[in-house]
This record gives sequence, structure tokens and C-alpha cells, in this order.
Amino acid sequence: MTKRPITAEDLCRFKFVGDPTVSPTKDKAAYVLTHMDKEKDGYYSSIFITDLKGEGRQFTSHYSKDLLIKDTSPNWSPDGNTLAFRSNRTGKNQVWLLHIDGGEAVQLTDVKQGISDFVWSPDGKQLALTISGEFKLTSEKETEETEDKSDVKVITRLRYKGDGVGIYNDHRKHVYLYDLETKSYTQITEGEHDFSQPRFTPDGKTLFYLGTKAEDKEWGYLPAIWKFDLASKSESLFYQGNGYMMSPSISPDGKWLAVAGHTRGERSQGNANVLLFSIESGKLTNLTESFDYTVGNLVGVDAKYDPAELQLIWNSTSSTIYFSATIGGDCQLFTVSIEGEVSKSLSPSDASITSYDLVNDDQAVLVLATPYSTGDLLTQDLNNVKNVVKLTDWNKELYSEVHLSSPENFHYKSTDGLDIEGWIMKPYGYQEGEKYPLILQIHGGPATAYGNGLHHEMQLMASKGYVVLYTNPRGSHGYGHDFVNAVIGDYGGMDYEDIMAGLDHALANYNYIDHDQLFVTGGSYGGYMTNVIVTRTNRFKAAVTQRSICNWHSFYGTSDIGFFFTEWQHGHADLWDDVEKLLKISPLTYARNVKTPTLILHSEQDLRCPMEQAEQWYIALKRLGVETKFVRFPDENHDLSRSGKPKHRLERLKHLIDWFEDRRK
Repeated sequence: MTKRPITAEDLCRFKFVGDPTVSPTKDKAAYVLTHMDKEKDGYYSSIFITDLKGEGRQFTSHYSKDLLIKDTSPNWSPDGNTLAFRSNRTGKNQVWLLHIDGGEAVQLTDVKQGISDFVWSPDGKQLALTISGEFKLTSEKETEETEDKSDVKVITRLRYKGDGVGIYNDHRKHVYLYDLETKSYTQITEGEHDFSQPRFTPDGKTLFYLGTKAEDKEWGYLPAIWKFDLASKSESLFYQGNGYMMSPSISPDGKWLAVAGHTRGERSQGNANVLLFSIESGKLTNLTESFDYTVGNLVGVDAKYDPAELQLIWNSTSSTIYFSATIGGDCQLFTVSIEGEVSKSLSPSDASITSYDLVNDDQAVLVLATPYSTGDLLTQDLNNVKNVVKLTDWNKELYSEVHLSSPENFHYKSTDGLDIEGWIMKPYGYQEGEKYPLILQIHGGPATAYGNGLHHEMQLMASKGYVVLYTNPRGSHGYGHDFVNAVIGDYGGMDYEDIMAGLDHALANYNYIDHDQLFVTGGSYGGYMTNVIVTRTNRFKAAVTQRSICNWHSFYGTSDIGFFFTEWQHGHADLWDDVEKLLKISPLTYARNVKTPTLILHSEQDLRCPMEQAEQWYIALKRLGVETKFVRFPDENHDLSRSGKPKHRLERLKHLIDWFEDRRK
């Protein structure tokens, strides 16, 4: 074998492509390239521009000895002569402007809090911005001395914290207009509410944005669509939502507004759809109601860093909308007409689109990931799915060095006959007739999916001589509305049967697995299921539970989503009336059954699955004499394995692999 096994440190060599945006002249595209910096222990991003034949150049470059610079969100001016982007060069995210011929970037905004998102007006004279908190320019002096400020946090909101954000202050997110000529700001929204994602109509006369003014927004967040007339400076409610909505997109003719979302209330993990509104009448049509897959990419991998958000993109005649959707282990591109006709897939199978943009009605640019690529930029012929032209190859050198195991796709029947999809990876150096240990991986969510992307952690396990098995049990996206909702009210029920049936299928059909050397791990929901598994069976030699849940009763009041997620996921379980029900599905209740050596990995700033969950599980297992180790990662949140500090990510992988290696024959 000429290629070497992949290592943990190779994670820091990957370069991640994302957020492509095609110029108004339709002859070039800008995109973001993100690297890890092991020495500075973080990530930095630059913007590149390429023509549609693959001839490219670096567009932004800025060095700071103190900061890891992130240039993101490339956004072409309407005339295509300049590119606006967001950068943290001054310490906060501001909007900068750079001519396509090069030169020095010009800082446009100077808001103390930084800019959340922004879009151009059609005439190129204004930007619509989203800003959090009381508006203040960086040049303004503080009104009080620093030593007089209190660091005490006073909480009055039900939704008072968020994973990756921390404790919310009382600052709300509002929409502003920024005039490029006068450098002045005009506040559009106000009050104790949050608004975001502003979009101009093609004539530049109206601004649409999302937000809510509902009195019960703290309990059930249902965003509305608002309409602001720029001439009269008047705001009106366009549509009061009854479910999740995002990514508003207005048709070129100004007649239609599309959003991604649903109308099933906040507490729904079913399919997101393409929703269409007539701007004149306000009439709502669910265009993808009969398309039983969710809009957007729900395929989870750890080797990805694409900052782009989900997009709905109109064709030139305002008759068709392009969208991505998760189909099994793929994320593919589709169109839907304003009459509700969904096309066949327009992008390759066995791959996942992480972001995309439209060149014209016949061509798109995609960032396409596979099990052998973190994702490169390519052009896609929309009339011929096989006609793909690769524009970038940033990890070519690394791919030429390392061996990547090929996932073998399979389907099997669960204990009730339901069809389940899974994958198995052979170990590095595989030889016919040899037996190898197996690691069972369980994904988070549960409403996500494993699939066709490059998963560095799994490749690392294969490089260490393990068979790697992973499946999409019920509760996963990509298999229809009923499938993803089947886990609700049944955690640890048929999802457990699906996972264990997948293991039994692999043991019965792949004769290279050593039945006496089985290991299990998972994170978030996968960590919960790992905890469930070790309370029910001793067939695994060791387990690693990551950012897990062990006690649903305490989770209710400690997680940033606990108070609504718990009730929604467990069949309207009430904190006071259903204590027994919540404890019945809590692994902590059955800790006396655990004999499996268990490693607990958890982040101290994880507000999604709070540290107290790991602490309870550790104390229970330790007190009961189970071989247990508890590893805590400071200053990390729920996304440690995907976007944590590089050094912590590497240390996490070492603890994970070493725990299995030390218990392997």
C-alpha cells in the first residue's frame, strides 16, 4: 500500500471551501477558504475569486499577530465592480469593500457591536444590516467609566442563553440601512424584539425581514415576515408564521417571496419545505409538500467549515426556485416550479452539496463534498448531472499522501421490518481472512444524518485498524417526514432496535469483524444512545460517550433548549406531572446495570447538553465501581468536534482512540 494512514494531525492540514457567490457578470465566482492555525489555535479565512474555468487568485489577505482574521460573506455589488465582505480585522465583524482589480480594502461600517449580516440594495447605494444591541459607533466614548460597570448578570428572559453564545444580554437584534455615500445609519426596526435576514425587492422600494413581536415569543418562537416601505417609512405585518422560517428570497420580477420552513409550530423536526408567498395577495403555497425530504443539508461530518447559510435561488424568469435537499446520505440540488413541480436531482449522487449559487438557468457552482473530499468548488451542468467541471483542488497534496477508507453502503431490516440505511468502512491495511475490531458510531440530533461527506474521525479509526459502522436509525433526516418523527415519544425504543439491528446485520454479513472486540461511541443524541446501550448490554468492550444526556428531568431546566425540547421530543412530557416518564427514559436511572468501561468527553461551555449531565453520569458510574474516566474541555461548546480549538480537537481524538486502544486485544 503506497499511501500512509491518515493521522489526527492531518485534520489541521485540511483547507475548507465554502460560500460561493457568482458575480453579476456571470463570468467568475468568489468563495471563502478556511484553514486551521495550530499555533494560534484557531481558524482563519480568506476570500478567493476564480473564473469558471478554474483560473483563480487570492482576493483578500490580511495578517495580524493578535487576531485570526476571518474574511467571510462575499457579496458582489450590483454592478460587479466591487466585492463587499465581512471581516474581524478590527476586532469586530465589520463590512469591508474591495475593488475586483485589487488595492486596499476599505472599511465601510464601524459599529461597536459588529455586523451580523448584510445585503446590497439593487442600486448599490445602500446596505441593509443586522446589528445586535444599542447602536454605537466605535468612535463614540463610553458614557460611564469601566470600573463603574457591574459584571452581575440579571436574567428576566425565559430564553436567556444559547450554546456557542452564552448568556444573552438584553440587547436585541435590529435591521438598519447604511448609506455608502453619507456613511449614515438609519434604524428600521425597534423594540424588545429580534429581526434578521433583510431582503430588498428588485425595485429597491421595499424591505422584507423576519422577526416576531408576539407576546409569547419566549415560550413558542414563531417568526413573522415584515414588510417595510422605504418611501413612507412604514412597517406592516406581511405574514404571521406558524413555524420555523429562514432564507427569504424574492423573485427577479418582484412578484413572489420564497422562504424555507414549515407551518407546524416551533416544535417540529419534520421536513422543511419551500414556502411561496404572493407579494401582492399574501397567499401562501407549500411548493414541496408532496416532496417527502427536507430542504437543506443535514448530513453531519467533522471535516467541514462552510459558513454559507441555506439558500433559495430563483431562475431568471421567476418561474423556478433552486434548493438543496437531504436525500438519504446525500444532499442534492433540485428545482421546484411556482406550480409545485419538483425536478429530478440536478447534482451527483453519493455526494453532499454544502453551498451553491447559480450562474444561469443552465449552470450552477457547487461546493460538493464526498467521502474522499471535504468539498471543492465545481461547475454543474444543470441539464446533464454527469457534466461536472472541478474548479479547485485545495487538498490535492494531502489526498495524494493519505489512504481514505471507502464506505460501503448497505440496507437492512430493523426488528419490525423497517428499512434502515448504513455504511461500513474497512480498516487500513485490510487483508482477506483477518479479523478486526469494530467501532459503532451513532450520530447526534437525532434529526440529522450520516452520509456522503469526509468524516476525519471515522477515517482515523479505520487508519488505526478498526472497522467503522454507522447507520441512520429512525429519527434521522433524509427518509421522509414520518421516519424523522418516528423517534418522538420513543427515545431508546425502536431507535435502539434500529441501531442494534444494524450491528447484528454487520456481524452476520461481514466476516472480517471480530465479534469479541466491539466498541461504541456517539455525541449529543448519539451520546445519549451510547449511555442507553451500556445500560442494556455488556457486549461492548468499551464506550465513549460525548456531549451526552443521562437525565432528562434535570436537562429540562439546564439546557438552552431543555424547556421546550424535552416536552416536544418526549410526547408532551411535563416537568411536574411526568417525572416518572422522564426518569424512565433517563440512562441515569439504570446506571447500576453498566459494566462497560466508559470514557466521558464533555465541553465545559456546552449549554445544549450541559456539563451537569456529564457530571451526573460520571459520579454515578464511578460510585458504582465502573471503570470510568471524565475529560473536560474548557472554553468549548457543543461543537467541539466540528469547530472547537484545533488543539482541543486533537486532544479529544487522542483520548477517544486511546480509550479503545487500551482495551483492544
